[in-house]
Amino acid sequence: MAGPGATADLARLPQEVRHGPSHFGIIAQVAALRHGERWLDDLLGGLDANRSLLAELLAEHLPAVRYRRPQGTYLAWLDCRALSLPDDPAAVFLERGRVALNSGTSFGTGGAGHVRLNLATSVEILGEAVVRMASAVR
Repeated sequence: MAGPGATADLARLPQEVRHGPSHFGIIAQVAALRHGERWLDDLLGGLDANRSLLAELLAEHLPAVRYRRPQGTYLAWLDCRALSLPDDPAAVFLERGRVALNSGTSFGTGGAGHVRLNLATSVEILGEAVVRMASAVR
């Protein structure tokens, strides 16, 4: 049995780690490890294709935006400083183009003029997002 300090120690832990894994969670994890290889391969292939597609879309619709293709993430960091927008271009893209992006300023002072775009989406949505972003700065 745990001592009297154990309750206080447990209370200091974040809510999501106070309890052990659920029965369903264990079953799901085992299934993913045993049978998820094809799904993971498909996911990684799709993300890689979206990284390439984003480069093509930006070259066509927003050539002033600088993008360095990430190697292992589903997030793209876009340098929008050449568009002469305010320090938070995400606000412009949201207001004028109805595209929600992460503001670069939320990542520190070096993020001014940048946005973060989530690549983990469909080809159609990615294309629509870039077209709308381009229309927002015309």
